Amino acid sequence: MNPGTILLGYMMHRLGVDIEFKISVFVGNDNPYFIMWTLMTAKLFSREDGTTSLVGFNLSNSVNNETIRQANVIRKQLGLKKQVRFEHHITETYQSIVNQPYNRRYELIEIAKEVPNMAAKHEGGEIAVEKKREHPSNILEYFSSKQEILDNGLMESLQANYLDKQNSVNLTAEALIKSGTGVIAAKNLH
Repeated sequence: MNPGTILLGYMMHRLGVDIEFKISVFVGNDNPYFIMWTLMTAKLFSREDGTTSLVGFNLSNSVNNETIRQANVIRKQLGLKKQVRFEHHITETYQSIVNQPYNRRYELIEIAKEVPNMAAKHEGGEIAVEKKREHPSNILEYFSSKQEILDNGLMESLQANYLDKQNSVNLTAEALIKSGTGVIAAKNLH
């Protein structure tokens, strides 16, 4: 995804094409100004009924709770609080791309009490589990073809990595519920 593709998605929706999309973490929404551009453009190209094609976007792995607070003010002022979901990465794969590994579960518990309509994204497992794995998770493997995975004998390792990630999702859901924050399970995982 790039800004031109995102702009095209907004324009197509405005012209009557019934599409919805979310923006990947790779776009890099990492500060309130870029987040403002993302939301402002969604609003600019919204239909007369106020709907927009943007249903959510992944915040960059470099954001912190203050960035999310500021982004929420912008989202609210533009009337997009219910329409556009913030997707925040709580765990990350053990290897590749950004400073890893990390776990932001306790930051999420704090910010979820004041910022609604957030998704807790999990790309990796618990750090203590991952560091003991012979094959810890690696985000670059997300882009491997099935044939590459089979040729390199990675299916069992990737299945273990996936189950580690699902365990982290459950731990986050438990922590949110214990904190008094409601949780809605995603019906369409990707």
